[in-house]
Amino acid sequence: MMTTPSSTTVLCKLPVLLLVIIAALDSADKALLAASFPMLEKTLGLHVDTLGYFSLFTNLSYALSLPLWGWIIHRYTVDRSHIILCTSCFLWGVATLFISISDSAISQALFRSLNGAALASIMPLSQMMLTEYVLPSHHGRAFGLMGFLEKIAATMSTSAVIWWEDWTNPYRFVGCLSIFMAVMSRSHLKMGRRKVDDKKNEEDEEEQQQRLKGEEKEMTLLQIFHRISQIPVFTYLVAQGLFGAIPWDMMSFILLLLEWKDFTRNQIISFQISAGVFGTLGAFLGGVLGDYFAFSPRGRIHVALTSVIGGTIFYGLFLFSKSYQYAVFWYSMFHLWGGWTPAATLRPICAKLAENASERAQIVAAWILLEKTSSAIFGAPLVGFLTKRLFDSTDNASDEAALANHEKADALAFNLFVLSTLFWFVCAYFFVLMARAEAADGSLNPKRQSTRKISTV
Repeated sequence: MMTTPSSTTVLCKLPVLLLVIIAALDSADKALLAASFPMLEKTLGLHVDTLGYFSLFTNLSYALSLPLWGWIIHRYTVDRSHIILCTSCFLWGVATLFISISDSAISQALFRSLNGAALASIMPLSQMMLTEYVLPSHHGRAFGLMGFLEKIAATMSTSAVIWWEDWTNPYRFVGCLSIFMAVMSRSHLKMGRRKVDDKKNEEDEEEQQQRLKGEEKEMTLLQIFHRISQIPVFTYLVAQGLFGAIPWDMMSFILLLLEWKDFTRNQIISFQISAGVFGTLGAFLGGVLGDYFAFSPRGRIHVALTSVIGGTIFYGLFLFSKSYQYAVFWYSMFHLWGGWTPAATLRPICAKLAENASERAQIVAAWILLEKTSSAIFGAPLVGFLTKRLFDSTDNASDEAALANHEKADALAFNLFVLSTLFWFVCAYFFVLMARAEAADGSLNPKRQSTRKISTV
C-alpha cells in the first residue's frame, strides 16, 4: 500500500525551497520601498505625496507587465518556466542595483518602474511551479511556508534599512541575491513531465496521463480567460483583491507614521521585528488553518473572512495607540491575525480552479493584474495625496515642515484608518458573496469540480 509523504518531506525538496526563497526575496524587495520612505524624505528632500507616486510607478508598471509575462508563460509552457523565471530574476536584480545608485527623483521613478515590471512574473511563476511540485493536500502548508519566509525576508530588509540608516546597501544586497537565484533557478528548477511520479499517491496514473495530454493541447489565452471568467468564485476572488490589497499598499507609510509619532529608532526596529515574527507565525498559521478547514468547500473562505474582520479591528487599535507598549502589541496582533488570507484561501483556491499549469499561471496573473492596478491608484498615492492636502489646509502652517510631528501623525493615522476600514469592509463583503457562490455552483467541491464543463470561445 502506497503511503503519502509527510509535509516535511514534501516541503524540504530543493526545488520547493528555491521557489519559496525567490518569493521571499520578492517580498524583501517590495518592503525596501516602504522602509526607504523616511530616508528618501530626508536625503532627496521628497514630500509625502511624491513618495506615494513612487509606489504608484512601481505597482502600475508591475500590473501593466503582467499580461506580457502571462503570454510568455502560456507561449512557452511549463517545460520552460525555469528559463522564464531565470530571466525575470536577472532583470529584477539588475534594476534593483540601478535603484541603489540613483540620486534623483526622476531616475528613482524610472528604475523603480523597471523593477516593478521585472517583479511581475515572480508571483505567477513561483505559485504555478510550487503547486506542480507539491501535492494538493499540502498546498496550504506550502503556501504557509512561502508566506513564512516572505515575512522574515521583509522584516530583515526593513530592519536593515532602519538600523544602518542607509537604504542603498540593502538594495545592492537584494539585487545581487536576485541574480544568484537566476542562476540557481536555471540549474535546479527544470520541471518536465516527471510530476506523474510525484502525484501518483493522490491521482491514478492513467488519469494523470490524460491530464498531461490535455495540457499538450492547451487552450488559447482568450479561451482560458473566457473559461475562468465564467466561474463566480473566481470573479469574487478578483473583486475582493481589488479592495483588500489597497490597505496593504497604504502601509508603505507605516514607518513614516512611527517616526512622526516620535518613537526612537530602536522602538521602530522592534515594531518591524514583532511584525515579522508574528507575521511569519500568522502566514504559516493561515496555511495550517486553511488545510484544516478544507474538508468543507467553504472552509477556506470562512478562514479568510475571519482574518479580514479581526485584522481590521487590530489595525485600527494600533493606528490610534499613543503609548509604545499598546502600539507594538496591537501591531503584532494585526500581523498574527490579519495575514491568514493568502496562504489559507487565495493561493490554494487559484490552484484549485485551474485545469493545468499554464492556466494556473494565467489565473494568478489576472488576479494580481487587477489587484495591483487598484492598489497602485488607490493605495499609497491616495494616502499621500490626502495627507498632503490636510497639511496644506492647516491654518497656521505654510508648509509641511512647520507642522508638529504629532499633527502629521494624527492626519496620516486618520487617513489610513478611514480608507483601510472602508476597503476591507468591501473586501469582506465579497468573501461573503464568494461563499454563497460556492454553495450554489460547487466550484471548490472536488466531486462537482471534476464534472465542470470547459467552455471555449
